[in-house]
Amino acid sequence: MKNIAVGIDFTDAREPVLEAGSELALALGAKLHLIHVIAPEPTFMGYAAYTYPGIDERSEELEKEKAEIQTMVDRLRLEGVDAHGYMRPGETVRTLLEFADDRDADMIMVGTHSRKLLSRILMGSSAEGVVRHSKLPVVVVPIATRDS
Repeated sequence: MKNIAVGIDFTDAREPVLEAGSELALALGAKLHLIHVIAPEPTFMGYAAYTYPGIDERSEELEKEKAEIQTMVDRLRLEGVDAHGYMRPGETVRTLLEFADDRDADMIMVGTHSRKLLSRILMGSSAEGVVRHSKLPVVVVPIATRDS
């Protein structure tokens, strides 16, 4: 096992996933590829001169996210992990699976919040989508919430 793709976000799910990924990468001598999938910006066909409201704020937000990913990578490297960070726009499940393929990942790791069965059936989750569609092994890290 040489490459592990880890889907990350900026919620409380991040730390348990980073910890599990770090432990696994160190134990296996694998590279850890952190990926944050960015929701695509809306497009407005037929409105060439239209300016997306809040574009400056979104740009600042993306710069902060980029810096935060670099901080995660730096911290993991200090712990001895061969870590790399990436951001890509797109639909979460498809983009994560494509990223794993691009990085020649041997495994994908994602976090998931405990949800009630009905909520999972109605809404689904990115983690469930990755498990359902991945050709690679997927490690799902359960994230405890205050309600669980």
